[in-house]
Amino acid sequence: MTLEKLSELKNIPIMELKREELSNAGEVVIDQFKSRNQRVQFFLEQVKNPFAQNVGEYILQIGYAQGEQETLDERMVQLVRKQTAII
Repeated sequence: MTLEKLSELKNIPIMELKREELSNAGEVVIDQFKSRNQRVQFFLEQVKNPFAQNVGEYILQIGYAQGEQETLDERMVQLVRKQTAII
């Protein structure tokens, strides 16, 4: 996937996303034993749009903060903690 294509996908407004053109989040598998670069490459090969996926009956659009020091793993731990606190 080229940087130009990534930029194009990133800028699609959520109301213009088509469910049939998105991958299902539950079907994406990441091998934690591979290097970071290999995991990213494998993720990009599996998804049709890395910025949006089908999650159940919803479309989840994802944004990434530039210059952020926390890793995705750290952010996911924060998300799980927040969800656990809500339940």
